[in-house]
Amino acid sequence: MILDTIAPVISHLRYVAIDEVRLREVCAHIPSDALHLPTWDDDVFISHPPEARAAQLLLFNTINFSYWGDPKWTVDFHGRPLDGAWGMLGALARAVDEGFPILDGAYLASIPEADLRHILRGNVEIPMFRERLVILHEVGRVLVAQFGGNFGDLLRAAKNDAVNLVRLLVTVFPSFNDVATLDGHTVAFYKRAQLAAAMLYEAFDGEGPGDLRRVEELTVFADYKLPQVLRRLGVLRYAPHLADRVDRREPLEAGSREEVEIRAATVWAGELMRRTLTPRLPGITALRIDYWLWREGQVQGPGVRPYHRTRTIYY
Repeated sequence: MILDTIAPVISHLRYVAIDEVRLREVCAHIPSDALHLPTWDDDVFISHPPEARAAQLLLFNTINFSYWGDPKWTVDFHGRPLDGAWGMLGALARAVDEGFPILDGAYLASIPEADLRHILRGNVEIPMFRERLVILHEVGRVLVAQFGGNFGDLLRAAKNDAVNLVRLLVTVFPSFNDVATLDGHTVAFYKRAQLAAAMLYEAFDGEGPGDLRRVEELTVFADYKLPQVLRRLGVLRYAPHLADRVDRREPLEAGSREEVEIRAATVWAGELMRRTLTPRLPGITALRIDYWLWREGQVQGPGVRPYHRTRTIYY
């Protein structure tokens, strides 16, 4: 469904181009052993019981967005500074250690602002703090009303199916419904919902709470790091005015044509990479490609151009 909604955008791109020749060159030089899945076994993840770890992953993805800023929001976790998604995971694990019942829907439905400020305390206030508070209240209310107040019942409602889980998340939680409208078409990305399903599958090696079918139908996740990497690799090319705006760190409006094209081209490039790699690596999934791209994004240097900036709850 996601690729079907993105296809009309790709055929009418104005500001972003996919260089398919360069894409094939990149794919030809990716070692097969580099295309593996993450295990998510860092100490920012709750290790046991499995149900708590699964709940943490689902909770994390409800508020896993928009970390960029100057300075970056950073938390102290076991004596080491963490920012971005790792900072959020660390903050949630720290909250559990401190006795906050953050995995309970009834608590989330009315979590006090002061509690959340303490849980997310860092060097600066996290961007979009208020939006995160509203989302947690929404999540808690839905869990209480429809899933017995817990993430375990939510996961069981998906019936061991990754696509079902994504559909469930975007249907019952408005904040997961990551869509845009362009040229009269509704474009679905579902970044956080897909990532939630992927992380569950990966963290449990496809067993227990991560026993999910149809993970091969998930796409790469349209965020801000993947397009930065694809641009650095020469797979994505921006029109001069868009390249200038991104390089000057000028924010792009959420839902603008430029932003939607960047995200759509990212997902489509991921699918083209999957198709290109399939003859050499039968069964290759977008999840493995996404993780390879994400790890490439951790390689920074003085010549690396910025990622696009968009303030949004979706990534």
